[in-house]
Amino acid sequence: MALVWWLDLALRWTFEPALLWRNALPVFLVMLLIYGLSGRALMALLLGGGIARLVFEVNAIKELNLDEPLLPGDLVLWHQVLHNMGFFAHYTGHRLVLLLLALLAAMAVLWAIWRLEGRWRRPHWVARASWMVLSLLLLGTLYRGIGPWREAYADEALPDFQLWDPIDSVQHVGFMAGLVRMSQEADTTIPKADESLVRDFAARHVADLKARMTRQPPADLPDIVVVQSEAFFDPGVLKDIDYGVFVPNFERLAATGITGSLTTPTYGGGTIRTEFETLTGYPMQAFPSVVYPYYGLVGGWMPAVPRRLAALGYSTTLYHPFSGSFWNRRQTMPELGFQHAYYRQAFAGAERAGEYISDRALFDYVLAHLDDGGSGPHYAMAITMENHGPWDFDVGMLANVLGRRPLPKGLSAAGTEEMVYYLSHLVNGDDALGDFAKRLLARPRWTVLMFYGDHLPALPSAFADLHFDDDGLEVQEHTRYMLVSNRPLAPRKLDLSSYDLPALLFDTIGLPEDGYLAFDSVARQAWAQDRYQNGAKYGQVLFNAAQLEVSCRRKLDVAGECGNTSPRDQPQPDAAGKE
Repeated sequence: MALVWWLDLALRWTFEPALLWRNALPVFLVMLLIYGLSGRALMALLLGGGIARLVFEVNAIKELNLDEPLLPGDLVLWHQVLHNMGFFAHYTGHRLVLLLLALLAAMAVLWAIWRLEGRWRRPHWVARASWMVLSLLLLGTLYRGIGPWREAYADEALPDFQLWDPIDSVQHVGFMAGLVRMSQEADTTIPKADESLVRDFAARHVADLKARMTRQPPADLPDIVVVQSEAFFDPGVLKDIDYGVFVPNFERLAATGITGSLTTPTYGGGTIRTEFETLTGYPMQAFPSVVYPYYGLVGGWMPAVPRRLAALGYSTTLYHPFSGSFWNRRQTMPELGFQHAYYRQAFAGAERAGEYISDRALFDYVLAHLDDGGSGPHYAMAITMENHGPWDFDVGMLANVLGRRPLPKGLSAAGTEEMVYYLSHLVNGDDALGDFAKRLLARPRWTVLMFYGDHLPALPSAFADLHFDDDGLEVQEHTRYMLVSNRPLAPRKLDLSSYDLPALLFDTIGLPEDGYLAFDSVARQAWAQDRYQNGAKYGQVLFNAAQLEVSCRRKLDVAGECGNTSPRDQPQPDAAGKE
C-alpha cells in the first residue's frame, strides 16, 4: 500500500483507506503472481514494484502529452511501442540508448537477486501453483468486474469517478482504481441505437434525404486533395495573439472559401480518432468504448470517403511520410478504400524539418505523383508529420524562421521552449502550404483542397502561461479547417465537427450522399434552419444513425433503416502501400 500511495499523487492529498486498498490491490495481485512463478519473495517485491513504477511513469507521460490517463484500449498498442521505441522515447525526455542501458541495469539487478534468493528455501511447487492460480483468477475477475468486484468499484465506492471524464476521475479516485473501473466498463460492442429516433428524423426530412441520395454527380469531376495537418491550430485563440500572425497563408486562403473552427475528438495526440471521423463521417462520440478506431471498429464494408469516390471513378491515394504500420494504417487504409499508399520509404532522402519529413517535401511529392493514376479524377489524402510532438526540443535549423514575429509576453522558460519549437514548425508549414496551394490550384483541372488540423498540440506550460481568449481548457479548444477551390466558391464561415467534413465536401462538389452521409448533411442543414438551437438534439440523431449503420454494416436507406446494399459489393482496393 505504501508503494501505491507514494506513486499516486491523487492518494497523497488525503488518506482514505477505502481508496488506498482499491488502488493497491491490483499491484499486490501482480506481485503475488510473480511470487507464484518464481518462488522468490524479494524478486516479487522488486519486480512487481518496478512494473508498477513503470506503468505510473508511462501514465504520467500520457497525461502530460494527451491530457488522458492510460486506458484499457491502450493495450492494443503494445506492438506499436515495441516496433517504434525510438519514436516513443522522445516523449520520455531521454534518448533510446539511455532507456536501453537502464533496462540492462535493471535486468542485471534482477538476475543478481534471482541468484541470491535461489539459495534460500523456496515454497513447494504445489503452493506456488496455488498462488499463481489464485492471483490469475482474482486479476481476471477484478478487471472484468465479475462477482463482488463490480460492487467494490461501483459508483457508491468511487463517487468521484466519471466514465466520460477519465483524467478527472483518476485524479480523484487514483490511477489504479480508475483503471480497474474503466476495464470493467470496457465494451467494444456497438451501442444499441434508438432506431425510432432515426426513423422519425428520416420521415420528417424524406424529401431532402432522397434528393441527396439520388443526386447525380457533376459530369466534370474535380480532383480532390485533403491535407490532415499535424497539430495545426491558429494561435490567435490565445490571449494577446492576433489571428493570422503565424499562419498568414492559411488565413489568406481560408478567406476565399469555406472555413471555421473544427471540433475534434482528441487533444495532443490520438490522430486516428480525427482521421477516422474525416474519412467515414462517423462521430467517435457514438462509440464511447472505442479508443482507437483502427483496431476493431473499421471494416471493409464501411462507405468511407475514398471508397465512395472510387465507386465514382476516382483514383484514391494516401501519402504519409511515416511508418505504414503505425496506427495500423497499412491494414486499415485499403479497407477504407485507398487503392494506393506511399509511406516512409517512398520519401527516402526527402528534406526533413527537425525529426520528421517536412511538409514542403510531402507537398512536393503529392504534386509530382498526383496525376500518376491516369486521366481520370484523383483523390489524394496527405497526412503531415513535420509538427508532430513532443514540442519541447531544440528548434535547430528553423531557429530563424520566426523572423520578426515576436513571442507573446508572459511565457516561462518552459513555455518559451514549447512555443518556439511549435511556432517555428507552424510558420514553416504555413509557408509550404501557401506554395502548395498556389501550384495545386493553378492546374487547369477543377481542383478542391480541404485542409484541417487534427488536434491541438500539447503545450502545457505555454497554455498555462498564456490562457485562451475564452478562458477555456486546452482540451475544449478547436482547430481550424478550410475548403477552397480554383473554381468560384462563395466564401462563408461555418463551424463544424471533424465528422461533418465528408458531408461538407460531397455537398459542396455536388456528389451523391447516401446512407449516413445524407443524414449528416440534412441534420446540419436542419440545425442551420433552426438557427443553431437544440444542437444536442441533432447530435443525438447523428450518433444514433451512425450506431445503426455500423451495427447493421449497411448504408441506411431513405427511411432511416438498414438498406439492402453494402459497399462490400463494390470492388475491393489493394493498397498495401510502399513503406
